Amino acid sequence: MSSTTLHRVRLAENREETRLVSRLAQLAGQPEPEVERLLFQAGQRLVNLLGYERLPLRISSAGTVRIDGVAGLLRLSPQLELEIVPKFLDGADPDWRQDFFRVALLSRTGKLLPREHLRADVATRGDLATLVGRTLANLYWASHRRPLREYRSRTVYDYAVVGDLDPVGIVLPDAEGFRQTQLVFDHVNFWNEIISSAASVLIPEAQDGETARQLLRMRQALAPQREVRSARHRKLPNRYHHWQSLYDLSVEVLNGFGVGYQEKHLNAPGYVMVMWSTWQQLCELALRVGLAPTEVHSSMGFSLGKRDSKVLKVTPDVTVGPRDAPTLLVDAKYRTRLNGKLSVDNSDVYESLAFMRAAGVQRMILLYPRPASHGDPTEPGSTQIFQTIEVGEERIDAMLVECRGVSLTQGFESFSRNLASGVMDAQLLSN
Repeated sequence: MSSTTLHRVRLAENREETRLVSRLAQLAGQPEPEVERLLFQAGQRLVNLLGYERLPLRISSAGTVRIDGVAGLLRLSPQLELEIVPKFLDGADPDWRQDFFRVALLSRTGKLLPREHLRADVATRGDLATLVGRTLANLYWASHRRPLREYRSRTVYDYAVVGDLDPVGIVLPDAEGFRQTQLVFDHVNFWNEIISSAASVLIPEAQDGETARQLLRMRQALAPQREVRSARHRKLPNRYHHWQSLYDLSVEVLNGFGVGYQEKHLNAPGYVMVMWSTWQQLCELALRVGLAPTEVHSSMGFSLGKRDSKVLKVTPDVTVGPRDAPTLLVDAKYRTRLNGKLSVDNSDVYESLAFMRAAGVQRMILLYPRPASHGDPTEPGSTQIFQTIEVGEERIDAMLVECRGVSLTQGFESFSRNLASGVMDAQLLSN
């Protein structure tokens, strides 16, 4: 007989978890083949929703499971969830969720949330869903005294005339009064329905009772609102800019941070990120902040040559310097090991050489997240060159970048400053 209790099991990205299938089967009270089916279904959702070409989840005949390239909270069934810790964070550290959530928000929305919204008291006993819920509620209560209102038309029946009357209603009034249209300025609008719907999604997910109560109070304060299942990012009017972070987070919740699980009327989010693109966006944002006022351009294309008489363009992640005379190229990479050793893959070397020759520069830096297995955390954003490749006058420096601690007070600012300093020092060292 299957269990009705929700079990969350933690595992590490890019690491083999021995006998995980049997462990999950025992927790859920289900046979191992059924658990394998659930895992394959979850992998297929990742393929469909995140644009993967192959399953990022592998299961051996002995029940060992390995998940590559994604991290976060992945729902398998109403009884089972997987918390996948990124390889550059330590699952034994009670603050890993805060770091992951901050990285997720930075890469998805480019917004910085105040530290007190992230440093909830769920560090040691909570989970990602509770952390997101607490953040959502805190952002709401910080802004609720300046309500998010808009003008809208509504139809009412009343004998007191305060709106535009329906001509037919004047002659034949309804039992409740004259049918009339009023222009009202209230909180029932598109923006609030997104925020209210996000709270509704998180209420059954939050394991912390106080967080669930805060979300329920928030939903009641916004009522009545229409329930929606998905949303897209929009910029709020300038007079409501203080609501933008809350709206952006609500959109991410409704869209499941990339992955959702649905069974009958259950619509529970999974907070799963594609780690290579998350890392790329984080590096781009940090370099823009850390290298200011130096020009920093993202995804700038350069002509390498021609293919069938058409221009062949290459696009590094970050270009430093003027558009017509760049001085340095930077590319974010995620795979740090080759045949068990810390090394730059040959394909990354060839790609970097193509970038440099197309852009007319002789220096390129590759940024890799420093795995948590490499030791105790250093200052956020601190760098270490682990390999240098020289081809004639061209030079490629590969760096490890410390990511832990990005959610601390001024953590992202420190990350940006130290990363920029390490990049510029490497450029000066190679000249």
